[in-house]
Amino acid sequence: MRYLLVSLLLIIGLMGCASQRIAELSTAEDWVGLANYDVEAGRKARSEQDLTSLGASDKEQQSEYQTAYEAHVKEYCKPDNGYHAGISGKPRNSVCIDDAPQGWLYEDNWETGLEAGKIF
Repeated sequence: MRYLLVSLLLIIGLMGCASQRIAELSTAEDWVGLANYDVEAGRKARSEQDLTSLGASDKEQQSEYQTAYEAHVKEYCKPDNGYHAGISGKPRNSVCIDDAPQGWLYEDNWETGLEAGKIF
C-alpha cells in the first residue's frame, strides 16, 4: 500500500511538471518550443482546437507549430537517436516509432539502448 501511494504521488508530481512546461511555452507563445516538447514527449501533434485553447488562435501561429512539429519529427526521430533515448532511459516514443518512416529501426535502436542503459 505504501509503495502504491508513493508511486501515485510521483506520477501526479510528474504530470504537474509537464503541465507547467506546456503552460510556460504557451504563455510565451513559443509554438516551436511546444512542438519540440510534444515530439520529444511522444505526443501526437495538437489539433487546431487544442492549439486555440492554448492561445494559438490565428492560422499563422498554428502553422508555425505544425511546421516545427513536422521538422522536429524528421530530426529527432532519426533511427540513431533511438539508441540515445533508450540509454538515457526515456520511455517509448510513439511518435518516433509509430509515425516516422523508419520507426521500426528507431524502436530497435531504442530497445538496444534501453538494455545497454541497464548495464550502467
